[in-house]
Amino acid sequence: MKRPIEVIPNFFAPNKPKRTREEIRRDFGIDDKFLVLHMSNLRPVKRIDLLLRTIALSKNRARLRLFILAGGPFDPYEPLLDELGLRDSVIVRRNTAAVEEYLQAADAGLYTSEYESFGLSILETAFYGKPVIAFRVGGIAEVIGESSPLYPFGDVAAAAAALDALVESPNLARRLGEQSRARVLERFSADRIVPRYEALYRRIVASR
Repeated sequence: MKRPIEVIPNFFAPNKPKRTREEIRRDFGIDDKFLVLHMSNLRPVKRIDLLLRTIALSKNRARLRLFILAGGPFDPYEPLLDELGLRDSVIVRRNTAAVEEYLQAADAGLYTSEYESFGLSILETAFYGKPVIAFRVGGIAEVIGESSPLYPFGDVAAAAAALDALVESPNLARRLGEQSRARVLERFSADRIVPRYEALYRRIVASR
């Protein structure tokens, strides 16, 4: 007899950062700039072209720095940096284990994927109380819910306008970040999800 599929979502259990927000930002040399974080493996589905075009459209781009924590080579996108005049606005580093340090140093997360089955990086960003700007595709809405607005895929003008609103209103950024954090703590914390995995494993073992 076929068992029904049981869906158990991802969760995030952060490690304690070894460096402070201030130390990371000094390392980047950004001082009071608004730091936008993007974490991904840079596969084509992540649409890094749309990510960069969103930053380029921001009317506050001089006040922004985009930090890309990359799990793959950035070389294919280097020409677009120059085409859009973003060479001095983008920081790229290869993926490290210390994501918590970068999450706490950021002011917002920006994700422009054309599809996400869930969006673990978005979950991690929201967990740290950072507002998230993303397109309404795949499982992103499951993570974010109504805690932050989501936008039609490819609408970089809307994403840029949303980013500008966060830069210009720290109170808005704080409120959306707090809402996103409250949602993911309620639904995707280790305390809530790990027992579901354990219960599933116990049922499987018992059935054998």
